[in-house]
Amino acid sequence: MTQTEETMREIPAELYERLDRLGMLPNDVRGHNRGASDYSRHLIQPWAIWQEYGLNPFDADIIKRVLRHKATDPRRLDYEKIIHICQERIRQIDHGEDESGGQVG
Repeated sequence: MTQTEETMREIPAELYERLDRLGMLPNDVRGHNRGASDYSRHLIQPWAIWQEYGLNPFDADIIKRVLRHKATDPRRLDYEKIIHICQERIRQIDHGEDESGGQVG
C-alpha cells in the first residue's frame, strides 16, 4: 500500500481532497521553494491560505510577507513593504475598487 492510500484510509476522502487541493499533503512541489525564503519548512504554505480564503493579490502578498523569513532581507523591510502594499490597496479602494479588487458600479 502506498503512503497516499494509507493516508486516505485514515482521513475522510473529502478532507483528503481538500488538503491535497491546498497543497498541504506531501508532494513533489511542496518539498522545496525557489529563492531564499523558508516556506517549504512549514506545513502550511502561503498559497494554501490564499486559496482557502480566496484572497485578492494584495491581501495574498501581505500574508506571504508576514509568513516568510528571508535571511537576505531584514525583517523591518517586510513590514515596510506591507505598509506600502496597504497604502496602495487603500488608494485603490478610495478610487472605487471593491474589496475583491474589482471596480464598483
